[in-house]
Amino acid sequence: MNDARAVDRMLRDNYGFKTKLLIDADRYAMLSALNEFREQLTDEDNLLIYYAGHGELDNVNLRGYWLPVDAEADSSTNWISNVAITDILNVMAAKHVLVVADSCYSGSMTRSSLARLSPGMSEQARQRWLKVMAKTRARAALTSGGVKPVLDSGAGGDHSIFAQAFLDVLGENDAILEGFSLYREVQRRVKLLAATLRVDQDPQYAPIKYAGHEAGEFFLLPRDAKVGRWSPENGPLRIAKAKSYFSAVTAQ
Repeated sequence: MNDARAVDRMLRDNYGFKTKLLIDADRYAMLSALNEFREQLTDEDNLLIYYAGHGELDNVNLRGYWLPVDAEADSSTNWISNVAITDILNVMAAKHVLVVADSCYSGSMTRSSLARLSPGMSEQARQRWLKVMAKTRARAALTSGGVKPVLDSGAGGDHSIFAQAFLDVLGENDAILEGFSLYREVQRRVKLLAATLRVDQDPQYAPIKYAGHEAGEFFLLPRDAKVGRWSPENGPLRIAKAKSYFSAVTAQ
């Protein structure tokens, strides 16, 4: 609950997102919110979904589930499968969608790796890459771990170690931040802290399976970003300045 509220404030205050915060949401409320976005968003919009809650894994078909507040441990009736989520994302018109999932078994949502910036790429080449990625449809997931349990505390405060790393990276950023760079820094911080707790937790970042990913990338742009030569008509700044939405969902 604290994680979702803090991320909601961060994206609303620091990044100018319009937000929808759901606390202790049941299955109907969570799926209704996703379907509302499906109806409302256009190809000029971006959507970031942050899920902080419980997860479950079907060991037979390796399908992951989100567990809303009305879920029962011994019955999957009210569980929300990855398939239900990706089906909605696939038909959304939004250009760029990023799902950030801080839950157990969240890595079952993703598939092969994303296109990424090469180390040592020149600034000119980077600008060309960003322009292409900004125009291309993206459906990506940043997850707190793979297909096993993750820590829901341990950051020394009110947040999970993943949520704290996510908030810290966003709070320190002052420029255009692509999803893969966000992931790399979050991963570094989470693995370092998890190691001190003698736990193996490795965040993942990859396209969402069957959600219509087309090799694009998600971009975050803070209100006071240093955008250099970018302009609203030229590159990812235009995308970042488009109407943006954020949905935070928690199932305690």
